[in-house]
Amino acid sequence: MMKAFLQRAVLVLISLPALLLVMSPPARAAAQGRQVEIFSFEDASCAAWMKSSGNKGVRAQYEFWIRGFVSGHNYGNQALQVRIGAFPSGEVLYRYLDQYCLDSSTSSFVGGAIKLVEELREPVAASRAAPAKRAPAKSEPAKTPPAAK
Repeated sequence: MMKAFLQRAVLVLISLPALLLVMSPPARAAAQGRQVEIFSFEDASCAAWMKSSGNKGVRAQYEFWIRGFVSGHNYGNQALQVRIGAFPSGEVLYRYLDQYCLDSSTSSFVGGAIKLVEELREPVAASRAAPAKRAPAKSEPAKTPPAAK
């Protein structure tokens, strides 16, 4: 009985951050001169980002959120894409956002994600229409060997 209780407690503790993320109110971010609703963490301030510097678990959650944000950008802006190989991860991403938050300490680290997207996105070449398929060449009917007598 105690084992089942402990398993449930661990499950709740593991699920709580994800639940808080889903339940948190949307953060507002200015993008291209207009208000855009961005669903983020309850505290997405640069102060919260900097406070998480020694916590690999929290940093990983932030990174996963940022990757989802970039995927959402790519989905909504198919003409301007952030290429998969161009997007930094791990320590490189963390250093970028650390510097953003040092330079913009009263901002949200979401602004850093927006800035990174703006720096990395590139136009996607319009795909050319596939050339029309040619009709198969007419072939002569196969010659039938003469019947044996």
